[in-house]
Amino acid sequence: MLVLEFLLGMVLTAIAMPTVIKKLKASKEQAVIRVLGPDHQQKAGTPSLGGAVFGLVTVVIVFCLPSTYQNHHSLTTILALSVGFASYGVIGAVDDVLKLIHHATDGFAFKPKLAAQTVSAVVVMFLLWAMHVPAELNLPFFGVVHLGFFYVIFLWFWLVGWSNATNLTDGLDGLLTGLALIAYGAYTLMAVRVENWAMVSFNFVLMGSLVGFLLFNKPKAKIFMGDCGSLAIGAGLAVESIQLHAVVSLLIIGLVFVIETLSVIIQTISYHFFKVRVFPMAPIHHSFEKFGWTEWQIDAAFWTFGLLSAAFGLWLFQ
Repeated sequence: MLVLEFLLGMVLTAIAMPTVIKKLKASKEQAVIRVLGPDHQQKAGTPSLGGAVFGLVTVVIVFCLPSTYQNHHSLTTILALSVGFASYGVIGAVDDVLKLIHHATDGFAFKPKLAAQTVSAVVVMFLLWAMHVPAELNLPFFGVVHLGFFYVIFLWFWLVGWSNATNLTDGLDGLLTGLALIAYGAYTLMAVRVENWAMVSFNFVLMGSLVGFLLFNKPKAKIFMGDCGSLAIGAGLAVESIQLHAVVSLLIIGLVFVIETLSVIIQTISYHFFKVRVFPMAPIHHSFEKFGWTEWQIDAAFWTFGLLSAAFGLWLFQ
């Protein structure tokens, strides 16, 4: 059954993608390439919003599966995951559409976007509360830390932070798609360990959809996932880490996302206060472009590092 779910996600996404690409190109609604950093102007004209396809395929299939309605736990697990994944995807889609309409590199203004992410986080928190998720962190070597009310603040930070971390990583053809497959693959194994079959089903469908998308997103990409896909991927990972009571595991399994985010923070602070650039360019994957690496070389290196960190995370949180 799981194999069929994977294949269904992959096939439906792969079938839908050529039509979506054709429609987006015909509408002239294509990604605007930033003028700063590496020369990506050759990618001008490549349509965005690919994340809407694999996201919609995933959510529709999951809610058509009988296993989703097997019991209360299965349904609430899927609801929390889907709401987190889909709501952040919608926020990203609005951002993408505004960029296309205004032909600009910035869409959703910061404050409205943060407000929307906060509302989505609150809804997810309510669903997690309904699942009786404990307000605690399970730290390796230290044990369980109870946060009480501060757990609400932590959950907000976790959802908003991870959705933006994956968004920052989505800067090269295929890069985030491959890393997402690795991270969700790791959480699938963790879900199997604790027999959370609802999460396993969700992940198999999503991973199949991501493989179908990667066929068109690999270098040279025919379509980008856009903020719609990147924000959804990060929010979904954040929710899964919470549901599995292994929140801190995401710092290891998603170590590439952490490094990408830290490179931006370090670069911003160092240049703002000292007018010094620590990296040739941030996020750090662009620095490797500056060194002359091809997109395939960067993808391969980052995917390999992602596999190693995911394997270490699985060992650490077994």
